[in-house]
Amino acid sequence: MDTTQRAGNVATAHSSAGEPPTEEAERALLALISAGDRSAMDKLYVLYFARLAKFFLHLTANADLVEELVNDTMVEVWREGASIGGNPSVAVWIMGLAYSQGKRRVAKVGALLHAQPSALHTEHDRPRSTRTLEASSRLDEFLLRLPVEERALLHLVYSGGHSRRDIADIMNISCECVDVLLSDIRLRRGYAQGYVAGNPSC
Repeated sequence: MDTTQRAGNVATAHSSAGEPPTEEAERALLALISAGDRSAMDKLYVLYFARLAKFFLHLTANADLVEELVNDTMVEVWREGASIGGNPSVAVWIMGLAYSQGKRRVAKVGALLHAQPSALHTEHDRPRSTRTLEASSRLDEFLLRLPVEERALLHLVYSGGHSRRDIADIMNISCECVDVLLSDIRLRRGYAQGYVAGNPSC
């Protein structure tokens, strides 16, 4: 049995069992993608769409760009699938591609992209009380003024749930740089009204 067939068996087993994808299953999908399997690409796209969309919305605060950036990232996955090599995980590798895409786009069209502060809230997350609304609006304004690197860092830590080591790999910086960026954000905003609390662990 060749490598591609073995990869197909692993990916199919997890998909048909209705189980959450494991690292092995995601790597199997990447192996199939590297062999030109469009069905495997569709499956990986579905697995990552929501995660990438949320990341790009926080990164750019521009809903109009989100789908385009997700598609650009997944095109890169299609082209570079075989290059994952010894990367720690498929998720970290894909988020690294997404970060590079988002950073390039923000640099091209401007850091804030003329977004409204409320763009960072979904309907589900929208605050109900006036006091919460005012605090949330101030927080949004603070977040939108941050450089793209710092917005990405906050999302990866507090929404993405990534470890310090994962974030360093995604952003291609050291763990020490992750610590410095977080400390700097806290100092400038007094913990950003509770949003920036706690430390990610390696």
